Amino acid sequence: MSAQASRDVSNVVALPRRTAAPSHARFVATEVLLLVLLGILAVVVRRHPGPLPADAGLELDVQHAFLHSPAAGPLEAISTLNWPVPTAITLAVIVVIFLLLRRWLDAVVVPLAAIVSSAATFELSKWVHRPRPSGHGIHPLQAITSTYSFPSGHVTYAVGTFGLFLFLSSQVRRPLHPALVWAIRVVLVVLIVLMPVSRMLEGEHWPSDVLAGALDGLFWLVLFAHLYLWMRRKWPQLLARDER
Repeated sequence: MSAQASRDVSNVVALPRRTAAPSHARFVATEVLLLVLLGILAVVVRRHPGPLPADAGLELDVQHAFLHSPAAGPLEAISTLNWPVPTAITLAVIVVIFLLLRRWLDAVVVPLAAIVSSAATFELSKWVHRPRPSGHGIHPLQAITSTYSFPSGHVTYAVGTFGLFLFLSSQVRRPLHPALVWAIRVVLVVLIVLMPVSRMLEGEHWPSDVLAGALDGLFWLVLFAHLYLWMRRKWPQLLARDER
């Protein structure tokens, strides 16, 4: 083999490494940025557990806009979907569907993401120790004293876990029907977008709580999406047979 040919082969072999490095660098940079933003917000709220500037005003705007409108019922139902029992049921059903479709990797990553993110969010909420909204003309749907307000666990789960479902839908190479996949994506986007509104409508979180929940959820979404892609390359046998 000539020297030029050897250099050409070396360049081809080295190409995946050069293309993979920026992707990993972007992943790390994104995670660090999200963690820093969430950390700053958490420290600020821990030192000043009351509503931050504009918190009360935004909360009242949402309640005045939706509390007595026909949209109140559907918006409250979105929050109900993310309480522990409905969450456990829907997650179990989805994992069973993944197993029936022999999507072993999906069946592993999704519950792992849900459990790890929920546990970490719970520990963060205990550290920040922010009480639920009260006063300022806010009308809470129910008085919750067993858990804290920051960050919104509902929003974290919606962005992190529903967002992971949305990501996984982009990894399906041979869907049963494209229209079904798009219908699922629309439902997931609606749930992710409206969950923060639902939590403020019910008066159980300040806007800064739902912002923190979004940052928290994005952190876990990016982490487990990256982990999924790594596992997909490392253990292709965990993919459905027609997806390999």
